[in-house]
Amino acid sequence: MRLSRFLFFMALLAVFLMPILSFPRMSSAQEMSAQDKQMMEMMMKYGTPGKNHEVLKKFAGNWDVEIKSWQKPGDQPMMSKGSMKAELLFEGRYVKCDFEGMMMGQKFMGLEIIGYDLYQNKYVTFWIDSMSTAFLQTSGTLDASGMVLTEAGSSSNPMTGGMEKLKNVTTFMPDGKIKFEMIMFMPDGKEFKSMEILYIKKM
Repeated sequence: MRLSRFLFFMALLAVFLMPILSFPRMSSAQEMSAQDKQMMEMMMKYGTPGKNHEVLKKFAGNWDVEIKSWQKPGDQPMMSKGSMKAELLFEGRYVKCDFEGMMMGQKFMGLEIIGYDLYQNKYVTFWIDSMSTAFLQTSGTLDASGMVLTEAGSSSNPMTGGMEKLKNVTTFMPDGKIKFEMIMFMPDGKEFKSMEILYIKKM
């Protein structure tokens, strides 16, 4: 999939550079070939934000953050607070979320990029933070109501040296708050909510 996407975007780049690099240059009256036209149509199709990108606007703004986390089922939650600043990028194609808070008594910072990939027809989230060198990527879809985004992915587990499946559920609440839930999977396949984050927009 990554190779095919790389070749696709390289082809798009070639369409832009061809008129510049070709010698002699094409005249303005000269029509593009059928292949070039098709490539330009593909570029417009996969490069133009649409209705699915409207959801990203719901993240934009400054937020207070309340965090609950659990190490194992049945534990009392560990609670902390933080803040998040989110801004739209590239005319609404993505939203960038900068997070600051405390984790295990230490200052914690995270960076999240969320977008809707028209090529995959999925929302894709990319996350990195100050307490890890791992990259976390999840992808998924909205439910029929347009209020619940469910994404799946996997994260590295330093204790086992392997990868663990996870599910992230983001709920856009009627009062404007956003609830994020991270759900891990136990060895027996049962779900375990390891984190819950409530985003409250600052006035």
